Amino acid sequence: MRALVDSDVLIAVMDGGEAQSAASKDLLDAATKGAFTVLITPLIAANVMYALRRKWRTTRPRTWEQDINEVMVAMLSSVRMIPVDERDFLASMASGFKDKEDGIQHFAALRHGKVDAIITCNAKDYRTSTLPVYEPHAFLGSMLS
Repeated sequence: MRALVDSDVLIAVMDGGEAQSAASKDLLDAATKGAFTVLITPLIAANVMYALRRKWRTTRPRTWEQDINEVMVAMLSSVRMIPVDERDFLASMASGFKDKEDGIQHFAALRHGKVDAIITCNAKDYRTSTLPVYEPHAFLGSMLS
């Protein structure tokens, strides 16, 4: 099983204060144990880095830069990255996705061809997806049981 994991799931794990942090952590723990392969795009990695920077600059004033570098290196060593290109942007712009960034992720996953599902904390944002979409707790309950 190979799943594209959206940035909100990764942020929930790294920040720890999100509503789905516990389920997201359990999800990544399952991936670490080999239950499935986590796929991300460069855009997801950039979104995670940006969100952590905004949050940690004030909560970790002395160490935020080093902390972000460490978690990003750790994250990148435990996931596989799939490419995004102009076709994904154009497909998203022409699609019914209200959140065009989510559309870009969806079309990158489709074009890659080896993605079984998308995991996100906001499944409603992927209503028009042609791939199965799960929130972390639902993926853990149905796909990994």
